Amino acid sequence: MLNNQTAVLTGASRGLGRHLAHRLARAGMHVALCARNATDLQAVADEVAAEGGSASIHPLDVRNTEAIHATVQAILAERGAIDVLINNAGLSWYKPLVEWTTEEVETVLTVNLNGLIHMTHAVLPHMLERKAGQIINIASDIGRRAIPNMAPYVAAKHGVVGFSGSVLREVKEHGIRVSVLLPGIIDTYFGGAEEGSRDPSWAMDPQHVADVIHTILTQPKTIILDEVTVHPLGQDF
Repeated sequence: MLNNQTAVLTGASRGLGRHLAHRLARAGMHVALCARNATDLQAVADEVAAEGGSASIHPLDVRNTEAIHATVQAILAERGAIDVLINNAGLSWYKPLVEWTTEEVETVLTVNLNGLIHMTHAVLPHMLERKAGQIINIASDIGRRAIPNMAPYVAAKHGVVGFSGSVLREVKEHGIRVSVLLPGIIDTYFGGAEEGSRDPSWAMDPQHVADVIHTILTQPKTIILDEVTVHPLGQDF
């Protein structure tokens, strides 16, 4: 179903994004890899190519709205179409709100929410013109609940859930599907951890989460998995 399609993937240089790039390429997609670090992106593209997949690199800071629109136009010029957008870029800190700096608050809101909105805003006119496309927004299980010490991140992820549902109701009649994924703890670099350092009973293998995203993408066109929550069995939630 996905063979020869083009997917734009943010946060593609590490963690879930890196594993997802491999999963999409194995499904036959060309993956337009977006993240800030060009060297890290090239390493992922080289890994994908070594497995026989197709990927291109597009260094991008999603805090820069002008760069978002320029990058989307460059991908369209190169590929002719964008079939899938996966908004995966995200970061946060874990500490009481009073210990956050103003810059940290703005960074978390901009990367996790504003950048996702602007990426969607840049890609959507093309999908509407084609009357086809899929958008998957990576939120978090805390997009439906609250925890202490991550208040700006919790706010951003609640925003991602609300934004996704609203846009879906605007565009589904045009053949465009918008899904939001709410994962629990994933064994990645998020929060300063080392990938592979967490116990698999309470932290999911990012490859398994990438498989879930592949499942969302490969549903019949008459079906949408509009909101999907996935947890490791041992997580307390």
